[in-house]
Amino acid sequence: MKRASSSIVRTAPCFWWSKKLGISTDREILLRLNLLCAFFCIIQICIGVFLFVVKYKGYSGVDDNLEDEDKALVSAELWSLELFVYCLSLVNIVLLAASLLAQRAIREVNLVGSVRYMWTLLWIAPLQIFFMIGLFDYYNVNNVHTEKWWDDPSMSSAREISCPEGTAHDECAVPILGGDDYDNEEEWCIYEYNVTRSNATYCRDIREGSQTEYNVASYVFYTANGIWALLLVVLIWVTLCVLQAIITLPIVQRSKESNIPLWLTFPIIGCYSIGYLLLYSESSVTSEFQDVYWIGLAYFLSGGAFTLAAIVGIFLKCYTVLNGRQRRIKQGVVVFFILTIFVTVFAVATIFTTSLIYSLNIIDFQLVSWREIACFLDSGGSCTGCDQACSSTEGICPEPICPEWTEDDVKSVLQTIMKQSATLAAIFLVYSLVTLRYGFVQFRHVSKYQIEYV
Repeated sequence: MKRASSSIVRTAPCFWWSKKLGISTDREILLRLNLLCAFFCIIQICIGVFLFVVKYKGYSGVDDNLEDEDKALVSAELWSLELFVYCLSLVNIVLLAASLLAQRAIREVNLVGSVRYMWTLLWIAPLQIFFMIGLFDYYNVNNVHTEKWWDDPSMSSAREISCPEGTAHDECAVPILGGDDYDNEEEWCIYEYNVTRSNATYCRDIREGSQTEYNVASYVFYTANGIWALLLVVLIWVTLCVLQAIITLPIVQRSKESNIPLWLTFPIIGCYSIGYLLLYSESSVTSEFQDVYWIGLAYFLSGGAFTLAAIVGIFLKCYTVLNGRQRRIKQGVVVFFILTIFVTVFAVATIFTTSLIYSLNIIDFQLVSWREIACFLDSGGSCTGCDQACSSTEGICPEPICPEWTEDDVKSVLQTIMKQSATLAAIFLVYSLVTLRYGFVQFRHVSKYQIEYV
């Protein structure tokens, strides 16, 4: 690992101007790895700020021609690529501060500061991995977002770049199916811009061509950002390896074993957060798609098991063994801890398997009421007919429910949500297996107690 890390800091372009390293020590390598991490963080933060400014720019002016101006600037959904860019930027702000503050601790060989930095990296790494994977758009969900949000003020900059000159807020912003006041896009174009009936598809053709151009550009943007985040994940891993070599393995091991509650904070927060998004968010589809309900419930179960394991871990850390009776009590608690983690492993593995099966389309989504699901997924307000009163016996509605969405759109969004769920469950599975190993180590350690105090 030292050879690989030394090669990275020697060949990185940002260090070409600086003094070349001779026979590098781990400390010198780590100092440069930190600076390299800081550089990557700054670029990621700039990407997030750039995207936010571009999206917010559309809200700064008044556009009377556009509908649904009350849409949220950022949709807090598991299929929102923009959200992952913003989250990566926030995570990288923390990592940037930690990297710069750690420089002094590394130079002065401050063991306490180095251990704190190690824990910061251990906490940030899974977040970085999750948000990084989220940026790779396997199911073209960005195309769905573009189509449904195209007439929104947040997309005004995209329209100005992609649409023909002078049409960004006019013909190119034709609403899906003509909006509320027209039966279709052709009528909208005829009455709003006086085009002839023979040329009625003019507005739709402009919009579709512009959307295609924007989708290609945004796909490249998000994929490049994902690759950049992947490189930072590699840097974090290399930095962790070098840092742990400096701290020494016994100290690292003792620190991890004595801080299990801290280790489990990420899966605890993550399980409750994802469970809440799947069950109680505005876009929850649990009433129409029961499998999502059970996955959300399993996340809450996993969060409860992780929480219980953390509480038991605190007890094990604080409980002192002075005689045989106390040793048996601690052994019993350790066994309970191991059983709790077994439940956690089973729950998380079930979430991972189920989410992966649906995300890979091994089992097709049986979407009998996909239009109703679209109403829940549509955070952009593009769906119409969602609030109408339908016949409960015959299931007949006065108007079509969400004709703006197709079944493929709904499947694309659901598969993306399942992909994010599978990614997070895989990360939590690693946490639970590492914690399970700690439980067995603790049981073996307690079993070897031989001294009984009188």
